[in-house]
Amino acid sequence: MNFAGFAAAEVATLFAVGAAVITGLYLLRMRRRQVVVPFADLWQRVTAESDTRRLWKKLRRMFSWLIQLLLLALICLALGDPRPDAWLREPVTLAIVVDASASMAGVYTDEQDDAQAEPRTRLQAAVSRARAEVAALGPADRALVISAGTEIRVPAPLSRDAGALLRGLDNVSTTEPGEADLGRALDLAANAVSDQPGGQILILTDGALDRASLAAIDRCIAGPVTCQVKQFGGPAPNVAITAFAARRYPDDREHVEVLAEVQNLGEAPVSLTLDIAADGVSVGKNTLQLQPGARQTSTIRDVDAARTKLVARLLPPPSTELDPDDPTRGGLGPADDDIAYAIVPPLRPLKVALVTDGTNLFLEAALLTLEDHIDLSGVAMPEARPDHPILAEADVVLYDVGDNPLPALPERNLVVFDPWRRVDANFLIPRQNDITRPFLTEQLKDHPLLDSIVLKDVNIRRGTSFALDQGDQALVRSIGEPVVVLRTGSYQTVAFGFDLRQSDLPLRVAFPVLVANIINYFEQSMPGFVASVPVGARRPVKVAAVGLNADGLSSVEVLGPEPGENDASTTIPSEVVPLQDGIFRMRATQPGFYRVVAADGPHAGTEVRLAVNQASASASDLRSRLPELGPEVVKDEAPTPVPLSEGPLWTLLILVAAGLIAVEWISYHRRVTV
Repeated sequence: MNFAGFAAAEVATLFAVGAAVITGLYLLRMRRRQVVVPFADLWQRVTAESDTRRLWKKLRRMFSWLIQLLLLALICLALGDPRPDAWLREPVTLAIVVDASASMAGVYTDEQDDAQAEPRTRLQAAVSRARAEVAALGPADRALVISAGTEIRVPAPLSRDAGALLRGLDNVSTTEPGEADLGRALDLAANAVSDQPGGQILILTDGALDRASLAAIDRCIAGPVTCQVKQFGGPAPNVAITAFAARRYPDDREHVEVLAEVQNLGEAPVSLTLDIAADGVSVGKNTLQLQPGARQTSTIRDVDAARTKLVARLLPPPSTELDPDDPTRGGLGPADDDIAYAIVPPLRPLKVALVTDGTNLFLEAALLTLEDHIDLSGVAMPEARPDHPILAEADVVLYDVGDNPLPALPERNLVVFDPWRRVDANFLIPRQNDITRPFLTEQLKDHPLLDSIVLKDVNIRRGTSFALDQGDQALVRSIGEPVVVLRTGSYQTVAFGFDLRQSDLPLRVAFPVLVANIINYFEQSMPGFVASVPVGARRPVKVAAVGLNADGLSSVEVLGPEPGENDASTTIPSEVVPLQDGIFRMRATQPGFYRVVAADGPHAGTEVRLAVNQASASASDLRSRLPELGPEVVKDEAPTPVPLSEGPLWTLLILVAAGLIAVEWISYHRRVTV
């Protein structure tokens, strides 16, 4: 406590002088008025006081004297303008950034906590610490609260009102699926306090962060604003569904295949059950035994394709009940990542364009046998420009150039036969050597493009080998030289270093199988084959990838997530999102099933379904990844609460003095102190 008005010595001197004056006045003998009355002896006997009454009169005068001294003390203190130390320090502007990501649902433990205390989540501990920070703010200090989940929220804007800040912290009560976007949160905090007096940033996190958030903390610590971190650790057992998807069989449209990947992110073995349901009906249960760090994939085949909504759940083993007092749920950890969703997407025909001069009927015949699930179009060689409408919309373009020059290639998935027949050709995979009568000696048998195919005895008149770049795969080699190559990237290219007309491959049973493998390979790798989106504040989604026609479409309506089985709410959030270049940004902050509806255009009202999942091992890993921080960065100790958050105190002292004066006045007139 310090004095902002009169100094302590001056206050003490003023009180001493005033007390001496008041005491002197009370020591003066009261001068009594003389009244002459008859029968003095009689009146003296009547007015005579007992010893007890005399003592009470003395005590009443002593009480009155003490009240006067107390009034004097209050007035002297008011002149000194007393203020707590927190009021006299430089003002502080504090940004409290609370990590609200999925990992903050883990259990928090602290060696200083009572072992018998009820387990708390890491988020609850972080909010409790934020409340302590608010309680330590002085009257001149300001603070704001930022919640950092997949979206950035400001539950309490910059304010001096502790009540408003605490009410904002009441809204930071649940974690959000996915990772914390600490980069944007810390940028917002820095912008809010950097030009304010005493700007500071406090990060409350468990340290289970991705690389982007760790880099954001490093930038914050190295920045001009004081940045400190308080970490809330705890036990890290957790099992999560890290992948869940469904796909149709291209050659069997009546059935689908379901895949789920489960990973034990803890440090102890775990037993559990994986239950997969389709439209509310269980289609498979697997009991899994996972060692620490182990990952296991479960596949359920031949699921009825009429069931389109799939849900996977992690449950305790059969006949095992979770202990309600076990905060780790038997090693399963937080429940948010124990459920995942998948949609069986519609399988539209693959758009295939064949660029040919019409002399290779074997290739056309093999493609025509697949017409049940491809939309085949032909383009004459002279018309094969990259901007040709058929080529621009095709999913896969096959080039059978023969003796013709290789035309300019569009940015699509490509299959090219004998691209280097002319040395002046312009092809993206460089030519290495010309080969006379190449023998196909090696092939990748396990690659889906060569499934059930043996090419070693194929006779070829001439061919060309390719120079591989990083990432290229040599599917078939001729004495070590690549003659069939796969290049992956935004689009994929399969290059055959020989002309079908100069080989006997079209006469073999393997040829139509090879063509079917090529179509199936591209069909399964097409966007939208698995209709699932990861959790995120603004996820880019191509409308064509989810099955909507982009022609004339300028916006879509996103509805979801749909209510769960135990959710009594019937309201489904909706948002109209504009398109740009056929892409809309989807607000997918909660896992579940969503619907995307074309809002305009010739296909307005067309609807597709999407699944949103956390499905991230990084988000489900509860272990801290924060590097060791220096003592100047770590803020472990909670601040001492300010004794009084509002002032000035001298007004309170004056009010108390006025109250005492009122009491003294009442007691005087009621003849209590006279």
